[in-house]
Amino acid sequence: MVNIALIKMSKESVEFHIKNDDYFGTLATVISLIRQNLESNGLSKNNKSLVELENNLVFMQSNYIIIKK
Repeated sequence: MVNIALIKMSKESVEFHIKNDDYFGTLATVISLIRQNLESNGLSKNNKSLVELENNLVFMQSNYIIIKK
């Protein structure tokens, strides 16, 4: 079973990661943990989309920042 607690982040936690320019990397980590949890529970054998999403988020972490409106 996927641990939903991995997905839930407080407003303060989100703001902390944004302030430290670590938002895309944080999302990539959360996606990776969900993917690994799915795999270890035999719920998904083909996680190509999740791996692709992780890779895209890592790319975005290296190349982009979020600026508050």
